Amino acid sequence: MAENRIYLALGEEASRGVKEASTVGYMPLLAPSIPKMEFDEKKRAEFRGEESVKGQSSFMRMGQRWSASIEMPFFTESGSAKGLAGTLLKHFFGTAVSSQNGTTGQYRHMVYPAANPFSASNLGDRGLTLNLNINEGAVMRNWPFVGGRVKSLSFDQEAGSPLKIKADLFGQKRDAVTAELGNPVFAQESLRCDYNNLKLYTGAITRVGTGPGYTDFSFGSATLIKPDKVSLKIDNGMEDVLRLSGLDYPDKTRMGQFKATMEITIDWEDPASGFSSVSELNGWISAGGTKSFFLHWDTGTQAGSGENHGLYIDLPVMQRMGGGPEYKLEKDPMITLKYEGLFDGETTGYLAGILLKNTAATV
Repeated sequence: MAENRIYLALGEEASRGVKEASTVGYMPLLAPSIPKMEFDEKKRAEFRGEESVKGQSSFMRMGQRWSASIEMPFFTESGSAKGLAGTLLKHFFGTAVSSQNGTTGQYRHMVYPAANPFSASNLGDRGLTLNLNINEGAVMRNWPFVGGRVKSLSFDQEAGSPLKIKADLFGQKRDAVTAELGNPVFAQESLRCDYNNLKLYTGAITRVGTGPGYTDFSFGSATLIKPDKVSLKIDNGMEDVLRLSGLDYPDKTRMGQFKATMEITIDWEDPASGFSSVSELNGWISAGGTKSFFLHWDTGTQAGSGENHGLYIDLPVMQRMGGGPEYKLEKDPMITLKYEGLFDGETTGYLAGILLKNTAATV
């Protein structure tokens, strides 16, 4: 019987494509899969004296790259190098503003879209290494996939489940296989974001500090929403380019446009007060319009002397995009409302912003 073992250790490269397998954060995988390796292999199309009608005689390998979709329960920290959970978010958005609460001691990391993520003041030339430690038969080995970029993040929260994050990545090549990193240490369970510590708000919230690098949020008069399911996907439009640079893997990443889409599955009802799914749908039908949303996971585990580990997602302007009520004979009707993010240039300076609170000084 074959063995079945795999784990991920994420590292941040000082220079893109140069493997980082020493300072790593261990992250549990929900759907472990080895990144897909792609090679640009072309048949040799030349007249070289052979009888060409008999078929092609050889291939030429002209380029390589990899892609991956990593699904994980979201923890506010990673094991070992605990800041790598935030590093993953930083490499998607392009920038992070970190600070410490001088009173309570916990660290705060605000990430949001950067117009030029690869400037010296943002990511610079850094990349990510996915160290996939897998068994080759009975022997564990480390497969380092280097030069990683994050092109999209998806957050899915259902009742009775942990928050699931899926990161879609691409990168340059698989580096030389090495011995297993070994002794993986994962974040403690109390740092996991779960359904029972999520609160979803709409309406007025208070943003603390100077935007877009906010340091905190509060929700005094905001309306609390209680859906069955929430799904959010943010995409940055990144793509890698293979250039005439003397390399057989992409060495240039070009940015696209940030986009955010969200779906809320909720009862089809029009309560006297609070959030009305009926009003949302009718408002879209009559004139369109926008809504603001805010998701906050509070783990209940202190990250200092007064505040907890937590994840905050700010969606300041979400355009209504419809949805339709679903009727069944045996159940109350439900509806999945759909929204699309817009850039908020007047207040926050971002389309979507994420604040992570933990005990890591940097991400």
